[in-house]
Amino acid sequence: MKIIFDIVKKLRKPEIRRLRQRIQQAPFDYERVGTLLDLVTREEEKEEEYYSQKLYGKAPDNTFRVTKSRLKRMLENAVIHDKSLNEYSPAVNARLQARKRFLQGEILLGRGAYAASKNLLLQVLASAKKFHLYEEEFQAELLLYRNYSNRSSVLDFSKQTQHLLSLNRVRFLMTQGAILYYGLTNLFAHQTLTDQELVVARGQIDELKAIALETAHPQMLSYHYLSELYYHELSGEDQLALAFGISYRDLVAESPEVSSPQRVAIAEGYLGEIYLRLGDFDKAQVASQKSLEGFTKEQMNYLRGLELAFRISFFSGDLARAEKYIEEARTHNLFHESDEFEGSRHLAARWHYFQSALHFERGNFKEANRELQETSALLSDKKGWNLLVRRLEIMILHEMGHIDLLETKIQNLRQFIKRTQQHESRLRSTLLMKLMMIWYRTEYVAKEALEQGGELIGQLESTTESRYGGESDLIPIDLWLRKKAAEG
Repeated sequence: MKIIFDIVKKLRKPEIRRLRQRIQQAPFDYERVGTLLDLVTREEEKEEEYYSQKLYGKAPDNTFRVTKSRLKRMLENAVIHDKSLNEYSPAVNARLQARKRFLQGEILLGRGAYAASKNLLLQVLASAKKFHLYEEEFQAELLLYRNYSNRSSVLDFSKQTQHLLSLNRVRFLMTQGAILYYGLTNLFAHQTLTDQELVVARGQIDELKAIALETAHPQMLSYHYLSELYYHELSGEDQLALAFGISYRDLVAESPEVSSPQRVAIAEGYLGEIYLRLGDFDKAQVASQKSLEGFTKEQMNYLRGLELAFRISFFSGDLARAEKYIEEARTHNLFHESDEFEGSRHLAARWHYFQSALHFERGNFKEANRELQETSALLSDKKGWNLLVRRLEIMILHEMGHIDLLETKIQNLRQFIKRTQQHESRLRSTLLMKLMMIWYRTEYVAKEALEQGGELIGQLESTTESRYGGESDLIPIDLWLRKKAAEG
């Protein structure tokens, strides 16, 4: 029944109405199917036993399973019905329709219905050329090419041969570009890169750029722009990242081959993140709101967008708005125990970290410490969240007066970094750890730590890494120590 309910949740009301009409017009055997459909669309999900008793007054047997199978098949057909594809972007709709017609054309060709097959394949070619669907265009051309190999003149067939070879090169380049892009994004997302590794990545991006220019395909251009954006963010060149972010946003807004409301919303989210890194809170807020408007509140991307909106509000000092974002995030399905989204514990823990930082900023240290206990899922993270949690915990313990616990926590953090960091951690995190060790050696006297760590403070202020980055502390230790020193 889980499969049936999974499909029913995705159907719109008009689709369910059409399905009921089809069942009503079906043979008498489908009466039970209609009853089962009414049950699953009007009641909460239950076990098979419940539905079998409702339909047949007995435990599930082969008769019930046939009824269930018929309903599942009708639901699947409703999802893949041509009208259901209207929810996709024009380019995605065209690609799906082209693949469907290609398969139909191949079947007809195999049965010897040459005219009907050619008609469908020509429809595929028309859509493929309009939306730059090189794979679909190549496959349709190849099928026609093979079919008419013995019916065309040598000259005509030679021209078609060259055309197919050209399409095949583009196919190869498109595949190569996709592989390069996904390899780069995986590298950028999961690993801090050394200077040498950045040089290697730069070479791959240049290769991707050459592919984008040769194919002139919007998808390849989008891969190039995004790779440049990620690269320049890691290199601390936020102005260049912003330029490529704007190029990407304009591309997905204007090119039908890659355009969709979701992609535009994601692009606005990228811009919001870069504006935040640059400290331009007003522009970051505008981009963040545009991004949120592009998703429904049930989508995971909406929850990720709320993270950006929260950080913008927090760093700009609008703590009341930041708290509203936390309250909204906690109504998401992610926080329900029944939610099965992969990685949900990690995402939920991030919001507990945000809540803890908000309590800390307001001076509610006991509440901050209690909230931080819910972030255990972040301690195994490899992208830096574990360091953020441990640093915040040390500051909370100090504010609560648990000085006797600080040495152990600081030494554990230091050993953890040595044990887990195969490369140099990001410069900002390295400098903060060194500053924390100076603070520890001065027996937690903020003023002395700042005097002895003056060089580190200067480096923190001049580093290319933004303190507002996606994996940056909400409560940076250097700013906190300055506040403590000012308080005396």
